[in-house]
Amino acid sequence: MKKIIVITHYKLARGYQETLAGLTGDQKIVTSVCAYMHNEGTEELKAQISALLNPEDEFYLLTDLGFGSVNQVVSQFLANNVHVITGVNLPFTLELALAVKNKQPIDLDQMIAAARQQLFQVTITDTNDDNDE
Repeated sequence: MKKIIVITHYKLARGYQETLAGLTGDQKIVTSVCAYMHNEGTEELKAQISALLNPEDEFYLLTDLGFGSVNQVVSQFLANNVHVITGVNLPFTLELALAVKNKQPIDLDQMIAAARQQLFQVTITDTNDDNDE
């Protein structure tokens, strides 16, 4: 079985979990781990993650900051059945959640490339046409 765990600093992971539950209609699609909520350290975070993993399932561990302490701890769990993706955004997590829910193949490289395209600045263009006068 494929499982998604979002692990972030503070309450961001819970926000992803609740948002994805609302968008997918599946309350159990994502598990969240909110790190450092009560001044716990990296050893406590490591123990919390370890308790969620098992060798029978495939895991997608999603983190917020690539060079942050959360990702440094999570990266220690890399294995054939444990994928770590960092710097995640909502388009990526939604696509992954829907793929897991619908038992579709997961192409992480393609999903990451598509998620990168979702970050852009929205600008206002001049709608005045000089020919209208």
